Amino acid sequence: MFSTSAKRRFNRLGIMVGLLVLASFGMCAVALAQQAEPGKASQQPRAYLPMLMSNPSALVNEFDAEHDGESQPYVLRPGDDLSLLALDMGRDVGLMGCVTTTAVQPLSDLRSGQTIQVPAAHFRCHWAAAGQTVRQIAQRYDVAVDAILETDWNRLTDADEPLAAGRRVLVPHAGVVDMNVQRAEAPDQLAGSRPANWPYGDGHFIWPVEDGIISQGFHSTHKALDIAVPIGTPVRAVDNGIVVKSGYSTVGYGGRVIIDHQIDYTTLYAHLTQALVEEGDIVQKGQIIGYVGSTGNSTGPHLHFELRDFGYLIDPRPLLNNQ
Repeated sequence: MFSTSAKRRFNRLGIMVGLLVLASFGMCAVALAQQAEPGKASQQPRAYLPMLMSNPSALVNEFDAEHDGESQPYVLRPGDDLSLLALDMGRDVGLMGCVTTTAVQPLSDLRSGQTIQVPAAHFRCHWAAAGQTVRQIAQRYDVAVDAILETDWNRLTDADEPLAAGRRVLVPHAGVVDMNVQRAEAPDQLAGSRPANWPYGDGHFIWPVEDGIISQGFHSTHKALDIAVPIGTPVRAVDNGIVVKSGYSTVGYGGRVIIDHQIDYTTLYAHLTQALVEEGDIVQKGQIIGYVGSTGNSTGPHLHFELRDFGYLIDPRPLLNNQ
């Protein structure tokens, strides 16, 4: 049963809606939302990410490189979901807008069997506003103009030529951009309905492990927290949500679990020695989802924890420290 009263308009990143909807792959990116219900936490639930709910088993290709390394090739298969692919390769979801052969090839031209190149994690895929220039984009991301012009994928030669609306620009070594700015620039999208009893998080996260020591923090080349704890330490879901990936990853994560919290937050828990949940399971905040290990590309027992906000990897500490 679906609630028809739970409809509202909300801002989404343009890449997250429509342009990542590739009909040839059977993807679905209809945006769902619901207003806060009485008795819930004071923080209003945010926009849903149902694109993460498509068939997780479709992603069966294996990768040889580390998840945060250089660009990686991937052969598209029927049913592939670019948002899930981003999660499993340690990329911001927005970066998947720049996986075409060049900037002038539309995303709609992608076909099953085609090999795409997923850019390295330090890139940002920028969607130009009408009249925006490369020079302005470079200033926004705090990079040299030449760095953008010399990126072959962009096919750009003039730093001051006005760009068409929606022209994609791959920005290397991009600085951090305020997420509030990203949302303000995104176009409005119509919200749909969702199951009236569907669980969602409230954005008030708990720490995924207890008594851990942060062995490596969040920075430009490591967009995650590494929390050192003994092997076998219980790992808990930081908020309510649904498991979209569970099992062994071949891109460096080892045993990992990915949870969609249905409020445009997703979390990833990696290097697990054992996962206790399966894809499609609904989990509650504080529920044990697995145990710490040292699987995958790991130098010792620790939890590798990633948090995505509207598809972009962000530092989890401010939210973890603000329960």
